[in-house]
Amino acid sequence: MKLDQKDIQILNLLQNNARLSNKEVAAELDIAPSTCHERLKRLTREGFFKAFNADLNLKKLGINVQVIVAIRLKKHEREIINSFIKRIRTLKGVIKFYHMAGDTDFMIHIGVKDSDDLRSFILDKLANFSYIDHIETAMIFYDECVCNLSIFESEN
Repeated sequence: MKLDQKDIQILNLLQNNARLSNKEVAAELDIAPSTCHERLKRLTREGFFKAFNADLNLKKLGINVQVIVAIRLKKHEREIINSFIKRIRTLKGVIKFYHMAGDTDFMIHIGVKDSDDLRSFILDKLANFSYIDHIETAMIFYDECVCNLSIFESEN
């Protein structure tokens, strides 16, 4: 399916605020609500939306420290990687993780209450993985999800 300008605008609007109603999206794009509804159904059917999520205020939930943890494994065997992924999914504090190519095998976004919880997460949870070779942390000072789909827009 080829996306046109209106499809890209719909995706941009909903990515920034998934709670917009069909009527609000239609008004923003100056199209009829029925046209907008059909486009939304088609975009959904074609798999352009993975999910509709709430972007939570982590501070309100007591998560004051966010960190990206870079992990390098000792071995790159399918069984080890699958085991690691399975265990990471169960750890309290993991917000999201990525399996990477390059020097770092995994990037894990974690959220914890404070530096003591961070220390505990690293030493008591991650350090117990016998197949981890290297752990490196980087604190997040500010986070914002910005994915501008204008790269898909035509230059006309």
